[in-house]
Amino acid sequence: MKNEEPKKIIFDETGLKPGTPYEKEQWRNIVSHNEKEIKGFFGEYRFLSNFWPAKVFLDGIEYPSVENAYQAAKYKKGDRVYFEKCSAKEATIFAKENIMSGYSTEEWDKIKLQVMKSLLLQKFDKEINPETLEMLLGTGNKFLEETNYWGDTFWGVSKSSANEQGEGENNLGKLLMEIRKVFF
Repeated sequence: MKNEEPKKIIFDETGLKPGTPYEKEQWRNIVSHNEKEIKGFFGEYRFLSNFWPAKVFLDGIEYPSVENAYQAAKYKKGDRVYFEKCSAKEATIFAKENIMSGYSTEEWDKIKLQVMKSLLLQKFDKEINPETLEMLLGTGNKFLEETNYWGDTFWGVSKSSANEQGEGENNLGKLLMEIRKVFF
């Protein structure tokens, strides 16, 4: 496993896969934000993204975002240090490039929804991150969908244009709506 120092990349003009371009404002082509739905966690709704800075804990260690902690959870405790200081994007890239050390793929698939839910509950906890809870409650009863263009069909719905139906399970959106319901 690589154990490099993080470069502090937060957002830049490259995609998650090395060599893939990311064009600024590309997200505008796929989102739908209106009085009934928030499809696409971009712009004013970026806070719904797992990349949004929020204090979360995993096994007593603080991480700077849900994404960092979620990716760290795939590894044994001694292999998680990188995730404590890197950006969310770097955490994602690192996890794609390095084999999980904590679980087999089958084991991880059985627990990943619960891991995500526990981290999201912290992100929107009124004591730990009251500002993000307030923003989540500000979405009212709108349908939430993690619309994306990078092919994530488990956590979101992948599509190439706003007019397209897209494909995906939207598990992140479902969890966010479930958590929001607890506070209404």
